[in-house]
Amino acid sequence: MGADNFLSTAFVPILMAGGLGYYAIRILIFHDLSSISGKNKKRKYKNEEMYAKTAGKLMLFLSTASLAMAVILYWYPRAAMVEILICIVIFGILWKRMHEKYGD
Repeated sequence: MGADNFLSTAFVPILMAGGLGYYAIRILIFHDLSSISGKNKKRKYKNEEMYAKTAGKLMLFLSTASLAMAVILYWYPRAAMVEILICIVIFGILWKRMHEKYGD
């Protein structure tokens, strides 16, 4: 696989990693939960600080998984798809648990 072909194939996972990384940093550093819930939705959290900390870590996890997908995609495209699907399922389960524990 050539460099041009690889970049066109891995563009979406790299873009996804960048977006997730941006929001993860925004949540972890600034505790800006309105960036993921919307500015018009005023939610009350059981523990807003822990919600932001956990949400930021989970988004960093998915961002890292997306970068790993882009790397694995170079050699094993099917393995990359399996890896990201497993990580999305893990992310979804952990996000649900986090929301039940610290959410509204």
